[in-house]
Amino acid sequence: MSNVNEVKVADSCVPALVVDLADMSCFEASALDLTDKGCWIVSDKVDLLKEEVGLRLNGYDKLVRGTVIAYGDNEARISFSVVNTEPGEKRREIRRPVWISTVVYGKTSPFIVKGRIVDASKSGCRLEAAKLDRLPQDIEISIPGLDLPIAAKIVWRKDGQAGVQLNWPFEPEPDLTPEAVALLLDREAEKKKEAEKIKPKKRISAFGT
Repeated sequence: MSNVNEVKVADSCVPALVVDLADMSCFEASALDLTDKGCWIVSDKVDLLKEEVGLRLNGYDKLVRGTVIAYGDNEARISFSVVNTEPGEKRREIRRPVWISTVVYGKTSPFIVKGRIVDASKSGCRLEAAKLDRLPQDIEISIPGLDLPIAAKIVWRKDGQAGVQLNWPFEPEPDLTPEAVALLLDREAEKKKEAEKIKPKKRISAFGT
C-alpha cells in the first residue's frame, strides 16, 4: 500500500470484520469511503474473498450484506446493492470443503454441541459432531472470529452429520447516511485519542531505555 493510502486509512477508516459467505471465513479489515452504496475494505487477505460478504462495522449490531465488485492493492470495493434473483431462477451454490471449529446451541434447549463445519455455501453448511440428535431443529452456530451467533435450522441429520440452513444476521436496512458515517469516524477518532492517553510512556535512565 502506498504512503498516501496509509495516511488515508489512518485518518478515515472504520474497523470492520469481514465474513466471506461462501466459506464462512472471517478476518479483520479497515473500511474506507463508507456511503450507503458501499465502501473499500483494506486488508492483506482481500484476495481470498469470493463474491458475497457480510461486514460487521464497528458500532453495528449485525452484518451489512455486500458484493465484491473490484480489487486493488490489498483493497476490495464492496457494493451494498443487493442483486435480486429473477423469479423462478435458481442458482446452484458451490459447496466448498472447510474445517471450521464450531459450537452449536439449541434455541429451545440448553444443550450445547462442539463440532466442526466440513463444507459450506452461502446459505448452508454441513456439521460433524457427536450427539447431534439431541439438538432441536432450530439452532445457533458460533464460529471463530465472529462475535455474532448465526441462526440456523437443521434440515437433515445422519451418522454424526447434519445439513444446516443458515440465516445470516444481516441489518435489514443499514443506516449509512453521511451523518451516520461521520459519527462512526468521530467515535474511532475518540477511541484513538483515549488509547494514546493511556499508552505507557517509556522510562529513560542514564543507562538507556
